[in-house]
Amino acid sequence: NPSDDSCELAIGFIKECGKKLSQISPRGLDSVFSTLRNLLHESTLDKRTQYMIEVLFAIRKDQFKDHPIILDGLDLVEEQDQLTHMLTLDDPCDPEPML
Repeated sequence: NPSDDSCELAIGFIKECGKKLSQISPRGLDSVFSTLRNLLHESTLDKRTQYMIEVLFAIRKDQFKDHPIILDGLDLVEEQDQLTHMLTLDDPCDPEPML
């Protein structure tokens, strides 16, 4: 049974990532919203959490327009300047030189 805290966490995640999720996995996002709708109708959640779910449905209806995928002020590293580090979990490592 989902708690109020777990619902709040899911709602926060969907607010921030919903626009991208709607692009890459619309069926998955529909499934999440279906689960939230069921929780809303069960009314075992706190009124505050129920209101948060209702607000999330309104945000979705507006297509997450106030929650962009990438924030304008975010200072991203250009693709040609990015470095990929490959580490394996099985190999022993000395943490000192890795710092």
